[in-house]
Amino acid sequence: MTISLQDAMKIGGLRECRVIAGYQGLDAEIRYVTIMEVPDIVRWLKGNELMLTSLYPIKDDPEAQKQLIKQLHEKGTSALAIKPNRFVEDIPLPILEEAEKYGFPVIEIPEPVSYLDILSPVMNTIFDRKVVLQEDLEEAYRLLNEVSLNEPGIQSLIDILTHLTKHNIAIESLVSFVDTPLLNSPFQDFKHQQIEELEHVQRPIRLKRRHEEAGPVSCITAPIIVDGTLYGAISSWDDAQEHIEADLAILERASSVLALEFMRRKVRYEVELQYKSDFFRALFRGSTSHTKDLEEKARGYNILPERCYMCCAVYFEQADTAGTFLTDHMTKLEMIIHHIEPHAVVGMMHHVLYILYPTKGKGEERALIDMNRFIREFEKMFAKTPFAGTGRVSSNSFSELQESFEQAETALSISRTLHLQDSRPVHYDELGVYRLLAQVSEEEELTRFYTETAGLLAEYDDKHNLELIRSVEEYFYHNESVSAAAESLYIHVNTLKYRLQKVKTLTGWSLQDSEGKLMIQLGLKIGHYIHHGYRQR
Repeated sequence: MTISLQDAMKIGGLRECRVIAGYQGLDAEIRYVTIMEVPDIVRWLKGNELMLTSLYPIKDDPEAQKQLIKQLHEKGTSALAIKPNRFVEDIPLPILEEAEKYGFPVIEIPEPVSYLDILSPVMNTIFDRKVVLQEDLEEAYRLLNEVSLNEPGIQSLIDILTHLTKHNIAIESLVSFVDTPLLNSPFQDFKHQQIEELEHVQRPIRLKRRHEEAGPVSCITAPIIVDGTLYGAISSWDDAQEHIEADLAILERASSVLALEFMRRKVRYEVELQYKSDFFRALFRGSTSHTKDLEEKARGYNILPERCYMCCAVYFEQADTAGTFLTDHMTKLEMIIHHIEPHAVVGMMHHVLYILYPTKGKGEERALIDMNRFIREFEKMFAKTPFAGTGRVSSNSFSELQESFEQAETALSISRTLHLQDSRPVHYDELGVYRLLAQVSEEEELTRFYTETAGLLAEYDDKHNLELIRSVEEYFYHNESVSAAAESLYIHVNTLKYRLQKVKTLTGWSLQDSEGKLMIQLGLKIGHYIHHGYRQR
């Protein structure tokens, strides 16, 4: 069944709207009403649609606006209703000009009129089911509210939604504290752009997603939003029949119900996370001789020493500026980690993320490969590489697990101090001499050694600006090649030779002797170590 645009303008919220271009098309027939919040929706249109939009996807693109009218006209769309004020102050001139060119109706929606004020009355008239639809919606809302109050489980909600909409239903979670059957979705993960769109729109929209069996599928996806962040989604799809406005209303109500459930579980998760952090502190900050009670608690958190863990410590720079940064993102980090290694244990202390990776049956090489994957995924998530350090693989004892934990902390702290940031964790064994320096408890002795070696060069540089420190560093970096080091410093070879001779004059150590090289190199490393404020947490 259809209705003419001219008749539709007398129904519901459309009575408050006005046609501002393309009057020639008022006789167009409307079969569906749909909402456009993504530009590629045109490919899914079948014709005879009244499309509602805020123009957000193309608000700053005049050429895309012109192309939209042309494409809608070619697809046989009935009309375009635009709601300005939110993203565009006035309906853009290119749209009006193109609309007049094709005789394509463009309607202006006033600010007080919502999409549902238009969608529901028009679709009810088209299907001539107004009373039935209203009864269906009331029954659906009652059932959904009972699900919210009685908490019979997510699967019951899936069954109810399938029954109400007569479409396939999938409920997905993007957080670790809400799991099966949510994680059994037949769809591939959301793309970053889709997540941004759902968080912005915060209502059901049409998306093209890849189904593991059916390939690309057009579906209606209702976002589950908590504190402005996408925590999950309800997707509905069916090749056999179109969605009607009642389906959209039911999905939107269901997403609101689930948002409350997700919020409850989030609160519970944050409390558990605090307990877990306290436990990590007791397990790894306490003495190496753990009590039986502590070991029992560790097994309760799925920490089994016989799995031979490698510990990884990860630090995100944002954590210093926002105390809740890790807490806010912890569940997504856990999802990434458990997707790669389900038996990994994740904890948090002092704005540092700790990962216990079980290596039994895999080996250290596989563990390091997966650690690199973690960091790459974190890098994608935050568009910045975090600092990370890993310890050695522990044997089947809590004391060795504590050693791996301490080694990971040392590797992380030194990598942060010396800015050894890379798309992979720094392993404890890669620290070289810094591994030994970290064990020296007398910082005064380290400072004295530095003062007697590289410190003399630094002092001379401060007074004469000769860049002795940088020259020596470049010399060692280029494996004692004077020509290569001089080229990197943009100076003459003889100038560099003079500077290297000056090193011997000031310190008494010649860079031509192995002992002298060792003393100066060690002095440089101690200088980096103590002047960058290294402190193990």
